[in-house]
Amino acid sequence: MILALTALSAAGQQEQVLEPAVVRNRLYRPAGNLELSPSVGVSVLTYLTAHYTMDVAVAYNLFDTLAVEGRTGYALSRQTGLARSISESFLNRDDKKITDELEDLWRMNLHGVVGVRWAPVYGKLSLMAEVPAHFQAYLWAGGGMASFQRQSLIQCTNVVNRDLGVCDNRTDPLDRSTATENFWVKESRVAPVVSAAVGFRFFAFERHGVKLELRDWVFRDAYNVELSRDDWEAGHTTGTPSAHPGLTHLVQFDVGYTFLF
Repeated sequence: MILALTALSAAGQQEQVLEPAVVRNRLYRPAGNLELSPSVGVSVLTYLTAHYTMDVAVAYNLFDTLAVEGRTGYALSRQTGLARSISESFLNRDDKKITDELEDLWRMNLHGVVGVRWAPVYGKLSLMAEVPAHFQAYLWAGGGMASFQRQSLIQCTNVVNRDLGVCDNRTDPLDRSTATENFWVKESRVAPVVSAAVGFRFFAFERHGVKLELRDWVFRDAYNVELSRDDWEAGHTTGTPSAHPGLTHLVQFDVGYTFLF
């Protein structure tokens, strides 16, 4: 009886010693190692534009909690149905002789940023006893450059059918897909971009992980005000740049894979 109680007491003490160690021990210590992370993202908030990004990131872990990361990719972008409705309804209005362009119409394409990732929180989720999931919660901040394109919603240089709001050469006035060219004024530029993110990285195996993050791309907006409808329809330059265009935010949810070398 005494021997049995002694054995149970020793087993309990051993479990108390081992359990905190299991929680503290990392599945893999990233300090001093490179990592590769492809990811895809979709817009969380869509107003006039929608974006679908494909990115690749390379990071070097200075410490277990701090890394420097370079990220580059391309965003497939489009105008939303709301934007198209606004543009088509505007064409058949003759009362808007002097007007302002709309905000937040720039669509991001190629982009590249460099930033710092800080991951102060590390933990373990025992979803399955055989394969515990280790995770990091992190903050990311950085900046770089991106290319942008913009298509006006109001400046049409060749109004094919004003009653139907048609600004293209569609063969069927009621079917937008039959057009091979549109005549909306287009612009492009390269400009600085700032990005910030908050996310989680989950590791079930030593060098492989999945990351989920909410990322915000921020850049300066630019558009003209006080445009003359008669001037742009005659093919002339019109309007003046807005003095206070503000900032555009592209908020996206990203899903990615991480491989640690």
